[in-house]
Amino acid sequence: MNGQPGTAPILIETSVGKPIVLDAGKSRDPDSQPLHFHWFHYAEAGATGTNLAPITISGGETATATVTATAVCRANWLQAAPKCTGDGVAHVILAVTDEGTPRLTSYRRIILTVHASAP
Repeated sequence: MNGQPGTAPILIETSVGKPIVLDAGKSRDPDSQPLHFHWFHYAEAGATGTNLAPITISGGETATATVTATAVCRANWLQAAPKCTGDGVAHVILAVTDEGTPRLTSYRRIILTVHASAP
C-alpha cells in the first residue's frame, strides 16, 4: 500500500485539512479472485496518552481512499480529560476481502500523526 509492501503499520505525518491519498490498488489475490476494499477509522485506537484526531474518509469502499484530518483533537467523553495540546493521532484500517469460499480478509493499519499546521 502506498508503495510499501507487507503488513506492518504505515506511519504518515499530516496536518489538519491536508488530504492524504491511501492507495491499495496494487493489492492482488493469490487465487486471482476479485478484491473488495473497506477503509475505516479505528477511533478507539491510540487513546492512551495522546490526542485522538477526527478524520473523514472519502472513497472508503474503493482501492484508493482520501483521508483528511479535521482537527488535532476530538471531544473527549471524560470530563476530567487533559486539555488538547500538541499533535493528534488517528488510526485507519484497510480491510481487503476476496470472493473465495470462505471469503478471506487481510488488514493493514495506517497511523496518522496530525499536526495543527504543516510539519
